[in-house]
Amino acid sequence: MHQQEAQCLSLSGVTLERLKDLQASRGRLIKALKSIKGTIKELLQIDPVSGKTLEQVNRKAIKGLEKSKEQVEEKMQQFIAKDGELKRKYDLLTSVKGVGKVLAISLLVYTQGFSRMEDGRKLACYCGVAPFEYRSGTSVMGKTGVSKFANKELKQVLHMAALSSIRNNGEMRTYFERKVGEGKSKMSVLNAVRNKLLHQAVAVIKRGTPYEVRLNNF
Repeated sequence: MHQQEAQCLSLSGVTLERLKDLQASRGRLIKALKSIKGTIKELLQIDPVSGKTLEQVNRKAIKGLEKSKEQVEEKMQQFIAKDGELKRKYDLLTSVKGVGKVLAISLLVYTQGFSRMEDGRKLACYCGVAPFEYRSGTSVMGKTGVSKFANKELKQVLHMAALSSIRNNGEMRTYFERKVGEGKSKMSVLNAVRNKLLHQAVAVIKRGTPYEVRLNNF
């Protein structure tokens, strides 16, 4: 009855759905690994003998889960490689220092290949890292904060990327140390780093050219 309203799925749309499923699978594997390793770590502190026993009997399970995680990640890379448009955007995203494979894929999945969200501020809000002032009428109520209505999975991936960027990206590390030295709290500066990564990611997608470090970026 409504065939005139039917729309053809693009190759990228199909690939993104597959990436989404694989991403969910990867998340479950990571959760299982954390659960097993966490239990072993806690038991080792309380009862080393029982902890060692538990570690031994779960060794194969841990290796199996880690292997499955690697295979999922390899499959995700294969799907991206076969989709020209997504591969182009993936390469642009990973040109940003601090944006690794996991964050790049997460951004592509959650923004539908940046067809659903092309504004850095909106994306920052979606990730729960955009600072807001708490207001009542014209009065500012306390310190600025971030929205609690955010994509927690993407926020966690972004958080880990920001930490990695501070450790491994000289420019970002310099920025972090300078702001902390000026008296800013480490968490607020870390949040600023997360925002920078997102805005840099959006910028390379909009420009269609890889990221280049400029003096005014920091």
